[in-house]
Amino acid sequence: MFRRVRPGWLLLLAPLALTIAWTGLNHDVRFVLGTLRTAGRAGFSPSEVFVHRPLAYRLVLAAGDAGSTLPVPVREAVVRVLALVVVLLVALLLRAGLRRYRPAGEATAVAAATGVALALAPNWDFLQPEWLAAVFAAGGAGAALRISRLVPAALAGGLLLALAVLVKYTTAPTAVVALGVVAVLDRRRAVLTGVLGVLVCLGLFGLSVLIEPREWRWLGELSFLNGGSPLSRGWALSDAQALAGTLLNEALVVPAVALLPVSVAVLARLAEGRRARLAWLLLPAAAVLVVLAAVVVQGQWFQYHLAALVPFAAALAALAVVRWSAEHGGPSRALVLPAIALGIGMPLVSAATTEWRLAHGTPVYAALVVLVVASVLLALKDRGRTWPVAAVLGASALLAVPVWPSAPYSFDAIHPDYTNSERVAAAHLDERLIAPVRDRIGADTPVVFLAFGDMAYFFGNPAACRYPAPVFVQRGTYLPAVRGLASYRENLDCLERTDAGYLVVQPSWLALDRLPADVAAGVHSRFDCERALTAGELIVCPRR
Repeated sequence: MFRRVRPGWLLLLAPLALTIAWTGLNHDVRFVLGTLRTAGRAGFSPSEVFVHRPLAYRLVLAAGDAGSTLPVPVREAVVRVLALVVVLLVALLLRAGLRRYRPAGEATAVAAATGVALALAPNWDFLQPEWLAAVFAAGGAGAALRISRLVPAALAGGLLLALAVLVKYTTAPTAVVALGVVAVLDRRRAVLTGVLGVLVCLGLFGLSVLIEPREWRWLGELSFLNGGSPLSRGWALSDAQALAGTLLNEALVVPAVALLPVSVAVLARLAEGRRARLAWLLLPAAAVLVVLAAVVVQGQWFQYHLAALVPFAAALAALAVVRWSAEHGGPSRALVLPAIALGIGMPLVSAATTEWRLAHGTPVYAALVVLVVASVLLALKDRGRTWPVAAVLGASALLAVPVWPSAPYSFDAIHPDYTNSERVAAAHLDERLIAPVRDRIGADTPVVFLAFGDMAYFFGNPAACRYPAPVFVQRGTYLPAVRGLASYRENLDCLERTDAGYLVVQPSWLALDRLPADVAAGVHSRFDCERALTAGELIVCPRR
């Protein structure tokens, strides 16, 4: 796969090294690792702990956890390296599978682009369920195509596609997209892979319920925790606006996604026959629509919900470059020129202050749309080519945009003030402020958390509760329907029946005065927050 790698592609090693050595993990991944670790220290297994994610996801992250004995930057670097090794293996498997059906150049380019896009994904995407689903889906497509015997191929591919679904359930569209790729190349394998994948998925879900019966209940309760879903309140014009804003933000944060229409235009133009051209227009559009459907169902408009589009867009761009080069002797200007423009322009625009970005979103989006439309028109008419070195530089600049220190989690939507460098600084500050308090109370002293899970990650003390981050209690403060759930009552028990030595509160996430009056009174009777220690934004109340 790497025998013909041009020296220019080694430019991507710099941003890759940056993500390993410096970027760290996002707050959601720390939430999961922190809750699993603190509950685990109190005797709970990953299957018994609620982290707002299914059992399959919990087990994957628990398997990749580097523990708590190493310094935070080192253990997060270890987690990233382990994840990147898996990405490399998946890229190799995908390349091997594609090679049985397509020329070596196409197979290598698509697999390499998929792997690099996953490796250099935005930090908010990295190790999220949607990102893991894309990894499993790419591996599933590779396995289904690579293994020579039909049944073993379909079984291996179906297993990986089932895992793509089971890491969150709303990630099922990602598995469907991968199955569509298999179908384009081998319909018989796709049908059998899909059938076996469904059976394996149902079997593994049933096994997860046998392992932890609450898994079935938690699945039914998840929709109550998300009061903003259009499924629970109906579709509104604001949802269409939010979806458009999320998609535009993704195109800015990950410029490879912005070039998806250009890649499709190039591939459609190169296709032979009207039917093939129509397929190139309809199939990628269908893939995007099913991914967007999952975003709408959740109704939270987080950028990482679009994580599957990142490797998909990169793979199509790579395929377009290879096919155009084969016919015209070099990469298409319609792809290379906007790639260079976006690779240079987006870091400059994203580096602006949050206030500037919030005030100038409309002209920036307009400029992006104009660039994409102009590039599509050029793709439909252009017969020229550019130098291969320009394509390498453009691709390197484009793929590195999400991992720049100044890259924001969103341009002007949710968490626009979060940037890679700001998150690193915030993590260092949290660790520095929490460590002295943890040392003072004792790292093995049991605590109960009223804090987001990433605070448990940094604090690290054992929490004897299957809800270490009290999501049900926190959502119950503003979603009345949550207060009638069985898990809400279980979550309250952690506050009312605890022998913890300290209460750790994050007022910005769940202040004591937002608890039900009787619960708050009970908490105050057990913990003395008048004598609380301060650890950054946390207050640590000793037991009376």
